[in-house]
Amino acid sequence: MRKRLNHDAMAAVGFIEPWSVKASSATGAFLSCVDPNASVRIVTLDRDEAVAVEWEIERHSDALSIRQYELGSWAEIPATALHSDVYELSLEILFTRNETTKPVVAIGPLLLNLEPDGRLVAVVEGECECHAVADVRNERWYQLDVSVSPGAVGYRVRRADRQVVAECTIPRVAADITGPICIGGVSDRSRQTLNARLGRIRLTSADHTTQWRFPTRGPVSDIPPVQQGDPAIILHNTPTFAVASPRFTGEIHDPRLAPDHFDAIHLHDDDFSGFDWAADLTVHIPEDARSGVYALEIRTDRGMERLPFFVRPLEPQSNVAVLLPTATYLAYADEQLPPHRYPWHGSDRAHLFAIDNNFLSLYDTHSDLSGVSLTSTRRPRATLRDDYHYPLSNSPHLLPVDLQLLKFYARHGIAVDVLTDRDLHDDGVESLSPYRLALTGSHPEYWSSAMMNGLDRYLASGGSLGYLGGNGFYWVVAFDGDKMELRRGKNDIWSGRPGEMHLSMTGEPGGNWEDRGNRHPQALVGVTYVMMSFGPSRPYRRLEGSYGAEYAWLFDGVGEVFGNSGTVLGGAAGYEVDAALRSEETPANLVRLAVADGFDDSFQVRPDLWFADGEAERAAMRRSDMTIYRHDAGGLVFSASSVAWIGALPAPGEDNDVGRIMLNLVGRFRA
Repeated sequence: MRKRLNHDAMAAVGFIEPWSVKASSATGAFLSCVDPNASVRIVTLDRDEAVAVEWEIERHSDALSIRQYELGSWAEIPATALHSDVYELSLEILFTRNETTKPVVAIGPLLLNLEPDGRLVAVVEGECECHAVADVRNERWYQLDVSVSPGAVGYRVRRADRQVVAECTIPRVAADITGPICIGGVSDRSRQTLNARLGRIRLTSADHTTQWRFPTRGPVSDIPPVQQGDPAIILHNTPTFAVASPRFTGEIHDPRLAPDHFDAIHLHDDDFSGFDWAADLTVHIPEDARSGVYALEIRTDRGMERLPFFVRPLEPQSNVAVLLPTATYLAYADEQLPPHRYPWHGSDRAHLFAIDNNFLSLYDTHSDLSGVSLTSTRRPRATLRDDYHYPLSNSPHLLPVDLQLLKFYARHGIAVDVLTDRDLHDDGVESLSPYRLALTGSHPEYWSSAMMNGLDRYLASGGSLGYLGGNGFYWVVAFDGDKMELRRGKNDIWSGRPGEMHLSMTGEPGGNWEDRGNRHPQALVGVTYVMMSFGPSRPYRRLEGSYGAEYAWLFDGVGEVFGNSGTVLGGAAGYEVDAALRSEETPANLVRLAVADGFDDSFQVRPDLWFADGEAERAAMRRSDMTIYRHDAGGLVFSASSVAWIGALPAPGEDNDVGRIMLNLVGRFRA
């Protein structure tokens, strides 16, 4: 369904694509704005004061405008697939939750609709008469046959076991039906689309049969027929691929082993592809641009908004890189946080904007309550702002926290290069190899296999890592162009369906890295995510290992207790925290440097973690461990183990022990 953006909550939104760009190149700005005469400029975000930079901004239109966008996935069989005016369309279909009348099959003015009560009703657009076809149930596979001839249209509904549920024939009005066959939507995009799963599709005329089967690898927009020579089915707005089909028995859960068990797609009425907007502006980044975080600042008659983007150096300018977690930024982007599900402690205009426009994050569910597993960088990211406050914690989250790290180093005259995890995904170890030390952001939660491979190779070459967050290296994601895919499995965020843990983009298992077998975060960074809460953050207390000769340099000038204040819930250890488990995955030379404990009862250890000593060991894990170890190639891996850690850095004009630790860490590698 095509809609116009609702700007009640925000006067200007948009996206920069690509959002990580190298100096001496260009990037596009795609905007929707209520003020056609809004002014724009580029400003720095990674300094204490935003400073305008005089970069060339090329305009592609005289005025900004309010954009349209399209929600809802559906399938289209082109009219060129019809070889006769007498034919039968057969398709496998499973209906999910639909709260309004939705189109099932549309052939010109001939419509087969699904009513909210489960009735399939045939209508002719513009006429009052309705024809009851069948009563169907959700979550059950059917075969739907639609036969078309000059004098009549026939409908037959069969169960998966071929038993006929209902069939009827209705006279056909004299109408032009030479256009495409639409499944789950209508060609003029005026209707909300259908929530359903589609399996195999067949189109049969007297002397010709065309069949289409959905691949397990996707998402793709064109589905060629089984036989060559006929047109492809067109898929609009990126439905979900590699979902259980009528042939799924539960015995095989890997689409690579039994593709015919997963040759179906899931249509949602709130699916979206990357928005097909044309660029309003092109930003030209000069060759000598400093690596950092910048924003396109849009000043309207209703206020100001900033769209961040990241600039990599043309050539490395430092031996320290900050690897910003854009996969996590994208996973959370425009999270709805509907108040009926979450007790908001604060408010942010981005969530109101997401609700107004039905934008979904990977933390939301579709209207049929299935989990959102696909997102795109070609979308407004209203929560990606330097002034963003997470409503559930009423504190900064993600980018504004990570900016505190960059501002802190700039304040001390320490140059660091900015990279993103997507750069690591695309360019591999070459993106990190110039650097002696790589620092993560505050919440590096989502990682692709390519990102993990690149980091592994970087460490194997002798590189060092500073893990400055919590709940890191947790979820498996995959990328395809502007799109990112996630499969969660059973989870309290949302649970995927049985058998649907594999990523359609790569075929690999999804879920979390702990369960993948060879990429446990405990083996990589020495700690594992153990607790989360929006209760008060806690300070760290130094342990014996921090006074030993090997690592005492990290605590030069640091007291026994540190991190008792911060922008993220008031301390250095909080929100989501990690600890060192008693496990064979733990590096043998891991040293616990400090611990934060005394968390309130809202912090509870993850129920899915298993402990050999039962509840006593579980109770002992109600803590956050700061750790360090030297890996086999000689580099160091330091773990702060808290999403709140960077937020505990000192404010401008101030000094504290968290800042001293971060200066000591970088100082070790700057020479």
